[in-house]
Amino acid sequence: MKKLLFLLLLCLPFCSWSQEVVFPDLPAWKSEGKPQVFNKDNLYEHIDGAAEFYLSYGFETLQVASWNNNGAELTIEVYDHADPLHAYGIYGIEKSANAETLPVGLEGYGDAATFNFVAGRYYVKMSAMQPEKVPDFSLKKSAEAFALSLCAKPEYPKLVGIFPKENSIPNSCQFIPSEFMGLGFLGSAIREKFKLSGEEITLFVIEKSDRSEVEQMVLKYISYTGVKAKKPAEGDLILKDPNNGTVFLRWKGNYLLGATGFTDQKTVVPLLDQIAKKL
Repeated sequence: MKKLLFLLLLCLPFCSWSQEVVFPDLPAWKSEGKPQVFNKDNLYEHIDGAAEFYLSYGFETLQVASWNNNGAELTIEVYDHADPLHAYGIYGIEKSANAETLPVGLEGYGDAATFNFVAGRYYVKMSAMQPEKVPDFSLKKSAEAFALSLCAKPEYPKLVGIFPKENSIPNSCQFIPSEFMGLGFLGSAIREKFKLSGEEITLFVIEKSDRSEVEQMVLKYISYTGVKAKKPAEGDLILKDPNNGTVFLRWKGNYLLGATGFTDQKTVVPLLDQIAKKL
């Protein structure tokens, strides 16, 4: 029994899922009191106007800690989300298209004054005012150490990275948690943008628990476009979406792949072929 328990523990992710975050030890900095804690009910008190958006990404709690040193100020915000996919999702949505990502936690970006990263189910924002007043202080190095304490071996969520690399637009991979393309029946999706033949094409993947869910979703989509729905079969389908234009769909098991923004379907078929092979 002990051996089985040990093996099970080894299978767990090297991440801390505790709601109590252990903030970094900063000897040269003076703490400004206990961390503030926000939950689903009062998140608006800290980010008024954006709380609902964070809640849509499975937000659980936010802990905010601050320090000062010789006139310099440091603040760390730790957003705890439902799982690594939702944490990556909010990080990806807020990440600038021009950001130069670095291997901090799972992934991060920033400069001398701000640094954001995602590690496991945590999305972390670090900001410093007048950091130059503290000799040898590096926000990036502090982020690296803190990220390790949150999740030692973070991994990309299952469908992130499934898209082809060639011709992809940097920092365009995003997780949409609900109402993908403005359609409630589609639910959540992973999408990424590509530049091909002068067009900006979006590829997406929707995962459901089983093929029957995909079947019902496709039936609803067909009906939504105004076409009389009939029992669909796995394979390729082109729909004329009144709000999203021509949509190329490929149903494979419990996955629905798709593309928008193209004029010739021959452009997107090879890309969807590459994705389908990885599923």
